[in-house]
Amino acid sequence: MFSRDPAIPRVYYVLLTGRFFNLVGNSLVFPFLTIYLAERLHAPLSTVGLVMTFYGGAQVLSVLVGGVWSDRFGRRRVMLTSLTLGAAVTFFIGTLHSTWTLITLLSLMGFFVPLFQPASMAMVGDIVPREQLNYAYSLMRMASNAGIIVGPMLGGILADHSFFWIFALDALSMVVFAVVVFIAIPETRPKRADMHVPRRGLSDIRQDPAFLRFSSLWAFTALVYSQLFMVVPAYLHLNLGYPPSVFGYLAAENAVFVVLLQIPITRITRHIPHLSLMAAGVLFYALGFGIMLSGRTFWVFATAVFIITLGENTINPAASAWVAERAPEQIRGRYMGFFSLANRAGAALGPLAGGLLLSQGAVWWLVTTSLIALVTAQGYWRFGHHHFASSPAD
Repeated sequence: MFSRDPAIPRVYYVLLTGRFFNLVGNSLVFPFLTIYLAERLHAPLSTVGLVMTFYGGAQVLSVLVGGVWSDRFGRRRVMLTSLTLGAAVTFFIGTLHSTWTLITLLSLMGFFVPLFQPASMAMVGDIVPREQLNYAYSLMRMASNAGIIVGPMLGGILADHSFFWIFALDALSMVVFAVVVFIAIPETRPKRADMHVPRRGLSDIRQDPAFLRFSSLWAFTALVYSQLFMVVPAYLHLNLGYPPSVFGYLAAENAVFVVLLQIPITRITRHIPHLSLMAAGVLFYALGFGIMLSGRTFWVFATAVFIITLGENTINPAASAWVAERAPEQIRGRYMGFFSLANRAGAALGPLAGGLLLSQGAVWWLVTTSLIALVTAQGYWRFGHHHFASSPAD
């Protein structure tokens, strides 16, 4: 599906391959986590939802801390910390029955596992030439989605027999990846930045108003996209009477088209500026949710998911590349951490906003979601044409 680019160093492909197998392991667990907690805690879903809130809060803290730590202590060290401690707590979650111990370890898993993300994204920015960043982030995203296709299918089979094995295999995938990182991936934090890493946390980001504006747009992008996986399933099941399996087919469609189309779309659009790509991608979101107004058949939603996936394939690599190019190399991890935080903040607010709008009627929800996407697309377009060329990285 893709050929190795000689301009991209070998260590990137080691990271890419490891990320695929690690995502297979991670996705053994997360689709079944609420079911597992409901069984182990013997609690209603409202209580499970509260527990998952602690888990989500730990993830938000993690991406911020992971960005700062990867600048201060190095990308490799943070990645190894994430993989080894994440493996330990994940394994023990599958063995415990004590309520408070389970909740504590779940929160620790929510903190340790996502530490990897900003560190690895910063590492890609360190080692890949600027002109190849969009392609590199596209490949990384394609590998992640390929892992997410495989993991839930295997996890469902294992969970039918024992939940222990999904946690054990996820932990094993992290241990194996940690060994690969230890042996085959060197530290990539720029050496000339070693003695000049600021100690002020995220305060340096406040001095880059253009990046803060971009992050605000990115949060609204995540808010719109989160409707697909957090609100559309409820709409299909509760409002339209479809069985839950129907959205499973749509989710699989999304992952498959990410894998099939990510690299072709990246190659076709490689000469288009990142912010223009993001404006176009959010327009696809607006169109996709707008199409859901046209009918209630499965094929209407399948078409909408395909169009939204086109937008997703356009937006995500361009966004990561824009951040990597803009960030000063000595604090690239912090930029990636704050970028991840904006995504998680928008995704967290999305279900709340979507649920409130859906309670007023499907038309209110879908029209408002499409309008937010249109306004966000205009924001990217205007932002890209106001010549924010002078970046802190220059």
